[in-house]
Amino acid sequence: MKTALQSQRGQALVELAIVLPILLLILMAIVDMGRMYHGLLSVTTAARVGARQASLGQADAVIQAAAFAAAAPLETNRLRVQITPSQSLRFAGTAIEVVVEYQLAILTPGMQNFFPNPFRVIGRAVMARE
Repeated sequence: MKTALQSQRGQALVELAIVLPILLLILMAIVDMGRMYHGLLSVTTAARVGARQASLGQADAVIQAAAFAAAAPLETNRLRVQITPSQSLRFAGTAIEVVVEYQLAILTPGMQNFFPNPFRVIGRAVMARE
């Protein structure tokens, strides 16, 4: 009786050793996908805030500072803000586009087969100059 119980415990340990790495990879992939979605929401918000500042007639430095502040949880050295058209061509009624791009590092091993590393997250917003 005792030997049968011990062999079942050993079997459960072997099954756990086989399944645990797969479960951990799935969990890490879910966390990475959540990070990607958070990055998308952050750069979209930053682009909207920057476009709003541009629609008010602010200078490029103010627009970029507002976009960086809106994307605060993200690393600013990986953020890039593009504003078109140039400041000298922004008149009343002109459509101004603000594009915020972020390079997100993927942490889960094996996800590089499905997504490029770093993963580019892009947010765009267009508003008319008031």
